[in-house]
Amino acid sequence: MKKAATVVYEHPESLRLRVLIDGARTRLAELEVIYTLEKAQVDAMQAQLFQRLRPYHLERDRLRVVLKFRRRFLDTLLREGMEEAVEVDKERARAEAQNEADYEEIAQAMESKKTLSSDDEAELKKLWKKLVNLFHPDRFASEPDKQETYGKLTAAINWAKDNGDLETLRQIADNPHGFILRQGWTNLDFDDSLQLGQLRKLWESLQAEILAVIEATNALRASAEYELHTLVAEKPELLGSVIAKQITQIEAEIVRMKDEEAKLEREIAELQQI
Repeated sequence: MKKAATVVYEHPESLRLRVLIDGARTRLAELEVIYTLEKAQVDAMQAQLFQRLRPYHLERDRLRVVLKFRRRFLDTLLREGMEEAVEVDKERARAEAQNEADYEEIAQAMESKKTLSSDDEAELKKLWKKLVNLFHPDRFASEPDKQETYGKLTAAINWAKDNGDLETLRQIADNPHGFILRQGWTNLDFDDSLQLGQLRKLWESLQAEILAVIEATNALRASAEYELHTLVAEKPELLGSVIAKQITQIEAEIVRMKDEEAKLEREIAELQQI
């Protein structure tokens, strides 16, 4: 006796939406690759500029801190006396130390900024094809713990994308469940067996995400940083002249601020002698 075959009926609208979703995911992956590659190129250029200009920026920002607090010191000395002014000077010392720490943190972050190789680019394309399949923003809306995990996962992907962290993208794309478990988060189910209403929401969310990536790419391309990257890519010799020009401008600011610092010190010294 033959067993009756099980017939699974799927609504024609569901079939149409699945085709549209597959196309949208492919489009989203392509756009994410374009954005990530261009952002990495711009970031690599900015990292190079930072390394060359760091001592000049650091000194200028140190003087900005000094001037801010010396003005406060002078005002406090006039209004409240030396005891209160000394506290302002302690704040200045802490602010200078924080300024140096901030620059060191930026320097460490900049060390990882590099132009991706052709092998990296090829891998990135494969990774994004996997990563877009994790896109389910409405899937966990009724489950707070899972929604929280999905938000953290999305944040991790976005951070890795913006910082050119291929290793993190690789870990998530190759084994999302393993990555989630290593973080101690609630596990997620990325199965695509969605109902018609869920498919509609996913399609709409994919369209919104595609638009967001297009807008981010357009904003990047409209930035001064992108313009500089494009110019230097066409004429590498421009980088040296750009750096020299910025050094000249910053050094002029430093001279002006040192003059103001010396003037404030004279005024403070005169007051302290009274």
